Amino acid sequence: MEPKKDNFESLAKLVGQAIELEHKSLEINSSMLQDMMARGERDINTLDRVADNLLSTMMGFTGAGETEYHQYLDYMETFAPEEARQRRDDLEYDLGYKTHVLYAAAMVCQKELEGHRSADGRPSFDVVMKEYVPKVFDFKKKVATFLFFAHYANGRTVDELMRMLRTVTEETDYVMAHVDEFDDLMDYPRETYHPLRDDEWHLLRYIVDHIIELCDTHWAQNEDLMTRVFGKK
Repeated sequence: MEPKKDNFESLAKLVGQAIELEHKSLEINSSMLQDMMARGERDINTLDRVADNLLSTMMGFTGAGETEYHQYLDYMETFAPEEARQRRDDLEYDLGYKTHVLYAAAMVCQKELEGHRSADGRPSFDVVMKEYVPKVFDFKKKVATFLFFAHYANGRTVDELMRMLRTVTEETDYVMAHVDEFDDLMDYPRETYHPLRDDEWHLLRYIVDHIIELCDTHWAQNEDLMTRVFGKK
């Protein structure tokens, strides 16, 4: 039992050292960023090189740096509002504040694909979850992928699917009570969630429309995909 205890103590020591380094990194980079903003630095690449270190601590052991990063975005908004908005959106997705929308999309897709089987006899939703969604890395495109397959399952319009998604998304507590049904969909589910803005809903709808149009326009190239997911119809 002694070697296991030694291993645990070594691991605890390493974690403690990592946490200490993160705190030092936060202190140094926050100070540098404050100095740059105080003197009116507006070169976004220069600012980002320092601010990106705050992102690293947010994704690390301590989760620190979010307040300081938002101060940076507030500053950027004074001279580059679109750049600031994009970074704020990326931050919210990366930190999981809008995770509930992705899980809601999975729930809509799962319901619509109920009873459908793939060409090799597996539930169609399992194929979508394991073989197609993991290949998509952008948050909004993952949501759109679920709705794309839901559309082809039962022929629902994009308007119908978006209404269904909005309805499910509003039931945040219900959605998050079922996250364990969707293994590995997101790494860090949050307990706090932010609603999508109207422009984000419009963008989601545009992406779903676009990929459906592409699939329909190039049906010959995508027929094998649909057969793999839904089997022969």
